[in-house]
Amino acid sequence: MEIINTIGETLKNIRLSLGLTQSQVCNNIMSQSNYSKVEKGEIDISFSKMVELLSRLDMSVDEFMYIKNDYKKHTHSQISKLRNLRFNDTELITKYKNKLEQKENLTTRELEIVTIYDALILIGEKNAFKAAKEKIKPIWERLEKHDNWYLYDIQIINNIIYLFPVDTAVSIGQLAVNQLEKYKELRGVNNLSISIQMNLLLLLIENGRYEAALDEVDRLIPSCISKNLTMHLAVCYVRKGLLMELLSQTGSEEWYDNGYKLLEIMQNDKLKKELQKEVSQYKKEKHQQ
Repeated sequence: MEIINTIGETLKNIRLSLGLTQSQVCNNIMSQSNYSKVEKGEIDISFSKMVELLSRLDMSVDEFMYIKNDYKKHTHSQISKLRNLRFNDTELITKYKNKLEQKENLTTRELEIVTIYDALILIGEKNAFKAAKEKIKPIWERLEKHDNWYLYDIQIINNIIYLFPVDTAVSIGQLAVNQLEKYKELRGVNNLSISIQMNLLLLLIENGRYEAALDEVDRLIPSCISKNLTMHLAVCYVRKGLLMELLSQTGSEEWYDNGYKLLEIMQNDKLKKELQKEVSQYKKEKHQQ
């Protein structure tokens, strides 16, 4: 049975475990009498006051929500799963979708995530880009009305960017990366920025924009190195080798070898096979032209 404590109960449990009085926690933030009512669930608390209280307890909002949810991942962990999904990993996407659909009374955001899972499955299993685009149309109509995107919105964009014409996708992707700047102090945001650029790289390759893709991968490689994103770096090495070969440039084998060796060190045989299949597919298409 899932146990979800109230905010007040969780605050009280944390306070008592730290050996603090109510006055020590709420001093100069709110009155002790009002704080007592918060712990009892008699009154609500504003977000700004909540952040101040958590700062006093030396605790992040994420950690608090994790404790509140009985030391289980909170709902937003479903959103974080969108970060590293690949549309060809339909087995994992289906697993996430089925697990989420087991919940009762899905929120609006969770319903959007289910829709995105459906769209990614359509692409991965049937290559049905047109049907997938129709699926996510209401989500994009919501997003394009706003100039300011939140982190959740940007994670969504990262997963639907394949469904736009390449020039539109590049513009949207660049805008999303720029908007991530305001979140740069948050953990994991750098990975999301790289993920968006990796998706744009693949989109450029799929549309035959090999020179633009090579420029993109040359920008990505130093970023992956500086951020210690070894798996992303391995993918970049392999795709750089592919692009050099597609452009009839010499030296592609060295980049292939570097990428595959990194994946062997990480024992990521699955991704290595996926990339080998990807390389073989693009080379075959090139020879058929």
